[in-house]
Amino acid sequence: MKSSYNPLWKEHEKDIILHDDKMNILESCVDRHSKKTPDKLALSFENEQGKIITYTYKQLEEEINKFANMLNELQIKKDSRIFLFLPKIPEMYIATLGTIKQGSIALPLFEAFQEEGLMLRLERGEANVLITNKELFKRIPKDINKKIPTLKNILVVDEDEYKNKIKKQSSEFKAVLKDKLDTAVMIFTSSTAGTPVAGVEIPSQALIQQHYTAKLVLDLKENDNYWCTAHPGWVTGTIYGIIAPLSIGCSIYVLESHFDSKKWIEFMRKNKISVIYTAPTVFRMFKSVIKSSDLKLVRNVCSVGEALNKSVYDFYKKLGVDINDTFWQTETGAMVIATWPGLKKKPGTLGKAIPGITAGIKDDSISLKPDFPSLMTGIYKHEKMYKDYFKAGWFRTNDGATLDKDGYFFFIGRKDDIIKTSGERVSPIEIENILQKNKSVKEAAVIGISDEMKGAILKAFIILNEKTEPTEKLKEELSMFVKENYAGHSYPKIIEFVESLPKTNSGKIIRMKLREIEESKYKNK
Repeated sequence: MKSSYNPLWKEHEKDIILHDDKMNILESCVDRHSKKTPDKLALSFENEQGKIITYTYKQLEEEINKFANMLNELQIKKDSRIFLFLPKIPEMYIATLGTIKQGSIALPLFEAFQEEGLMLRLERGEANVLITNKELFKRIPKDINKKIPTLKNILVVDEDEYKNKIKKQSSEFKAVLKDKLDTAVMIFTSSTAGTPVAGVEIPSQALIQQHYTAKLVLDLKENDNYWCTAHPGWVTGTIYGIIAPLSIGCSIYVLESHFDSKKWIEFMRKNKISVIYTAPTVFRMFKSVIKSSDLKLVRNVCSVGEALNKSVYDFYKKLGVDINDTFWQTETGAMVIATWPGLKKKPGTLGKAIPGITAGIKDDSISLKPDFPSLMTGIYKHEKMYKDYFKAGWFRTNDGATLDKDGYFFFIGRKDDIIKTSGERVSPIEIENILQKNKSVKEAAVIGISDEMKGAILKAFIILNEKTEPTEKLKEELSMFVKENYAGHSYPKIIEFVESLPKTNSGKIIRMKLREIEESKYKNK
């Protein structure tokens, strides 16, 4: 399979290790730094209780090699789909990297998914291996092997059997080379077209663009202490939380803790974080407690997940920080539009196209020429959905924006029903399906409504079954029903009981109408 992309990207190939059209990203991300700077800090983990575990580049390489050797011992074949359902603990990062080094495909999952959300992804991804821990294992149904016949191994990282198996493995392993277009990582995301959940295939060659944008936009250097707040189950957490910064060779700091403004700011201070990458939600929640002195060692601050509004940007500007906004999607595999150090800022802008990216507005949507190395190469088992992204020689993001004469993009909003909450994409269809499994619910429609902190929160409009009383207690029960049965992060914060829902002649719910009603309420306040 021959790889091709815009010749401008050829210059950046020199920053990573290639063997003509063959590669393994671990050679660039860990192995070369293990040889050059073996005792340098690669990863530092701090858990909820304050316990810290660290790995030098040499130690990280050895643990990755042990994991890769274990997969071979289990006779896991190249290109197997290995799902990683874990919190932000060392095993999540080691297993993700070890999977790729062994030649298989890493599929990280967010730890908040409950049985329904988890099973949906495992089934659609035809999982071959599942890596988890004892706590999350409780969410796996006993008959999982009947439901997913492709699943051959479930490995529980905090059981003695797993620990003993890893311990006896060799710490030497030669990275398995793959074609540049072969999938390295598959991220399950709420799609902008077609079915609500799909596995987006990101190729190995994406590292070319991931490394370059980490240098250009994040401005990462080898001596940086870097903090990306995203969980690896989201594309930001995998690409810019693990892969790109390791390729640069800097030190990554990971905090496995529920959000607490003071605790997070203290983490940033004590670890002397010089570059931080997080969502506007975090910036908004920091506002009440953060001081300019907290940011004195921070050289670069970058935003991701949703549009950065002017008020947040201006607040941090007064503290002496110029936030660089970034725009990209799971499907693009790396940043495609951004502001970066040295580029003139404009209030409210997403930024300009990354050098090497041709971007424009087609049908009011941000569109990209599909000739950059990180663009997805497919959607697993969904060829039609994949093709629907491309029209007249352009990749359509389905994000509405305007473009000014200087080449700056200004975000308008999504052109579909996908909801961005705290920087994460949520499909309303999934939440509606869960709600309708509750015996009290006859019909449900879910939309996102504006929220000062999270950007958007989920609101559900529910038609109750006959003889069901519409009480405040029931609203709480229904929110908890979604939280417990689907995902701890994607549940309606607001519920309104209604008599009817707006629909097309064919019976499809018109969510746009519900959004318009909510927007009019907001404007009339």
